[in-house]
Amino acid sequence: MTVGDIARGIVRLIGELLFTAGVLMLFFAAYEVYGKQFETQKEQNELAQGLEEQWKEPKGPDSEPLPGSANARMYIPDLDLQWVVVNGVSQEDIKYSPGHYTGNAEAGQPGNYAVAGHRTPGIFWDLDQLDDGDTIVLEDQDNFYTYEVIKEQVVTPDNVWVVDPDPFDKKNNDDPERSLLTLTTCAPKLNNTHRLIVWGELSDTRPKDQGMPESIADMAPENADA
Repeated sequence: MTVGDIARGIVRLIGELLFTAGVLMLFFAAYEVYGKQFETQKEQNELAQGLEEQWKEPKGPDSEPLPGSANARMYIPDLDLQWVVVNGVSQEDIKYSPGHYTGNAEAGQPGNYAVAGHRTPGIFWDLDQLDDGDTIVLEDQDNFYTYEVIKEQVVTPDNVWVVDPDPFDKKNNDDPERSLLTLTTCAPKLNNTHRLIVWGELSDTRPKDQGMPESIADMAPENADA
């Protein structure tokens, strides 16, 4: 065996190792992006069951919500997606769910129902596809609240004003008149240098004894696995 043969063998071995490492990295990246979607769905199913049981109970006195506990259900019919929104926006709280900024307005109330979610498939991956006029529906124990998208913007993470009670007029923050919804996620995809913000404004409140709004009638939880 010549020196040239040995050198070619080493080069070939290094190439094979690099190829194998690249394939493994691709599999890992695919799992990070898509594999966790299955974990998200499993957790969402458990949260949904708990939320339904919670809503069957009579309303008790208001108390501080537990981080990670179910807050409301959110539907985005234009993306054919729905989730249980949990209380809190820590990394642990929003691991498998969008999270409500504790202390902000509740669904349907004057002020800003602000929600953070990861830019992952199954959560806010396609949030950039929403346009002005698209609808987002929140459901609590009593009502369905329909919001219409009014604005989208990309900002840097230090722009915390986006979740103020009235992000468009700070003089109304102490006594907001509008009922707003804010969705926040990372931008661009697979990066966290900026934040994609989608704002909506309340356009309709529908008591649950009147049935689901037409925009989400085919998204009823009992139809989710149909």
